[in-house]
Amino acid sequence: MTKEAEPAPTPRDLRLPAALVRTALSAEQTLMSWVRTSLSLFTFGFSIAQFFQYLAGQTEAGLSENPRRLGIALILLGILTLILAIFEHVRTIRRLKEEGLPPDSRSPLPIGSAAALLVIGITALVSVFLGWQL
Repeated sequence: MTKEAEPAPTPRDLRLPAALVRTALSAEQTLMSWVRTSLSLFTFGFSIAQFFQYLAGQTEAGLSENPRRLGIALILLGILTLILAIFEHVRTIRRLKEEGLPPDSRSPLPIGSAAALLVIGITALVSVFLGWQL
């Protein structure tokens, strides 16, 4: 009586964890795209406000407050964009953790850099409100 060879045990299906890791990396890439967008809004708004503040100091004629308001609005839009992007990223990563995202595939760097940029954006907003000139 010949004994048939038993099939080798199949390894755990790795497709799901790999898909979760790819999705987590995609979420990080999306967050970094929003960080780049909010940084552009901060920079543009701060530059507009600083430029017209400089012009107001150089000329005797009174300049309109509208460019300053535009700069403040752009900085606020950048801050709001970044806050919403952080919340969306955290929500996505939590959902992936619940589905079994391996712990070694999570990185604190995207959230850390977004939080640091948020502090920079708030500082830019405060500096425009207080009229600090650079």
